[in-house]
Amino acid sequence: IVREYRSAFKSFQENGAFSAEEIEHLAKVYSNLFAASLQNLDELSLVITAGKLRMSDDDRLQAIDRIYNNIIEHYSFLQEFNNSTVMLALQRKSEKAAIEMQKKIGGF
Repeated sequence: IVREYRSAFKSFQENGAFSAEEIEHLAKVYSNLFAASLQNLDELSLVITAGKLRMSDDDRLQAIDRIYNNIIEHYSFLQEFNNSTVMLALQRKSEKAAIEMQKKIGGF
């Protein structure tokens, strides 16, 4: 999750399709996702560390499954968010190119 969001965020920062405010919004989304991921890791560490929590094996396995499902949901969200952001960047670049072409054709 971290590797994918860092790569995407760096790309979004460098491609010039987004304003400073939009980059700030992207940073907040990624920050929240990162915090949720850390929380999942902390919870997983508690669940699997002997002596930290008194749980039956069944409860422990259910907790691991729940954490796993949270991680999968976060990763799916990240992929969808990145894909929609890439599409927005491509759309903006296409619109900008069309405007530039109109300016050249129109002699502006």
